[in-house]
Amino acid sequence: MEIQTSSRTCPELTETQWQSIGPLFHGDHPDATRRGRGRPAHSARAVFEAIHWVLWTASVWAALPERYPDFRTCHRRFKVWFEAGLVQQAMKSLYGDEGLDLCAAMGERMQACRRSPGFKPRFRTSPGLGWSVAQHKADN
Repeated sequence: MEIQTSSRTCPELTETQWQSIGPLFHGDHPDATRRGRGRPAHSARAVFEAIHWVLWTASVWAALPERYPDFRTCHRRFKVWFEAGLVQQAMKSLYGDEGLDLCAAMGERMQACRRSPGFKPRFRTSPGLGWSVAQHKADN
């Protein structure tokens, strides 16, 4: 299987940049309330840096370098944060319109995948079964 990557390099996220957007992601991970069960959750910063890399390079999730958390973990949180608008807010804060353009391009890639012939979701999806950040906050 060939993994799609891009030659575009990703700028490193500085401490100052993370401090400006970090509060957006504080406490939004569903496993943050697990209290000792299972594996410890990866930090929001590590996951966002992986998301940042995928957005900048336009690569597939499976091509994430090893320095980031597992691509499945990052993709799962990306979907929640993207649906809630947190990724868009962070990218706009960091890069203005260019950041929003990167998010829009990812949104188009996601839609193209869903519309492709023969696409079948890996898991059953319905409005009643979906999890969202807003629903998680309402439950707690």
